[in-house]
Amino acid sequence: MRSGGSRRRRAPRPTRTFVSLTGPAGNLGDALIRREQLAWARGTSDELVVYTGEAPDAWLAQLGLAPGDAVLLRSKRSVPRWLFMLATAPSRPALVFEAGEVPLERGNALRELVFLAETVLVRLRRGVVVRPPRAIRAPTQPALRLHSLAARASQFALWRDATSLRIAAHGQLVPDIGFAAGRRDGLPWNARAELVVSLRGKRPRPGPAWVEAVTGFAAAQGLRIRTVVQVREDEDRARELASALGGEFEPWGDRDPVAQEALLRERYDGARLVISDRLHVLILAALSGALPVELVPAPTRKIADSFATVGLTDMSMDAANPGPRGITGFLTAQLTRVDDVRRRVGEAEVRLSGIEADVRAAIRSARR
Repeated sequence: MRSGGSRRRRAPRPTRTFVSLTGPAGNLGDALIRREQLAWARGTSDELVVYTGEAPDAWLAQLGLAPGDAVLLRSKRSVPRWLFMLATAPSRPALVFEAGEVPLERGNALRELVFLAETVLVRLRRGVVVRPPRAIRAPTQPALRLHSLAARASQFALWRDATSLRIAAHGQLVPDIGFAAGRRDGLPWNARAELVVSLRGKRPRPGPAWVEAVTGFAAAQGLRIRTVVQVREDEDRARELASALGGEFEPWGDRDPVAQEALLRERYDGARLVISDRLHVLILAALSGALPVELVPAPTRKIADSFATVGLTDMSMDAANPGPRGITGFLTAQLTRVDDVRRRVGEAEVRLSGIEADVRAAIRSARR
């Protein structure tokens, strides 16, 4: 028999990174931030475990996940397997939660309790927990208390707006992860000939003063108006606005989501201004060198607060009260901000690149 000292050591079990990537295939903004979040997780372990919930095949294509890239858990029935793999993972696992909004309404306490347990489990196994740039929505107790405890137990608790950081009382204020999606040169400024509009279908439609101001501004600047769709449920609103504004309506139709995103980024490449009340429409527009403008009745603070984090203020206006002259003046003033917008977007991209490097370094350090 071989002596104990001569026995071969068992090969180490593969390291694991867990990342949650749920979302609707019909929302390109959700796909955008999940894809950038996935980029932070790739290559950090021998084995990547991805939970996508009930998402269809199109969602995997949007994320850029190919067969063999990861252990895919693709239904809610796989949650027990996710928890089992997390509990039995080799020491020092990494866990990456979802970027975006965190709903903390009444009824979400049980979910937050599960997330807290996952966080504690990973920390007890000397692993790393990453909460990418997020925003708190509708905080209520006890969900907020549980979420705050989980944030405090995480090495990275990142918030895309100052209000969420204040509510959580722990973490860092950083740009929305969408700003990491890659800047594009787009067309030269003088060759940009469009004003692009993309508004939510579930909010009140802007009134006559808004229509008069937008059409008048576009005519004065020599811009064509085009309405586009970045979220499928907004398609009817885009059609209505094109008719009201005398612009061109570009439907999503049967185009697959990957092709639709590519087309939209081309449209933003050729726009001077993009008007929207969707955060990631405006982030993609800014990445393409267009001027992002929120111009709707009674806007929420979501866009203004998220852009304030990267140093861009006064790009949102409540269109409920000012007449056409006030709206036109606001839009005209935005045209002076090209250099500032591009500089701030570049700084946000650099900041996010540094945070990704910090995340990777933390995971490496935990495994030494």
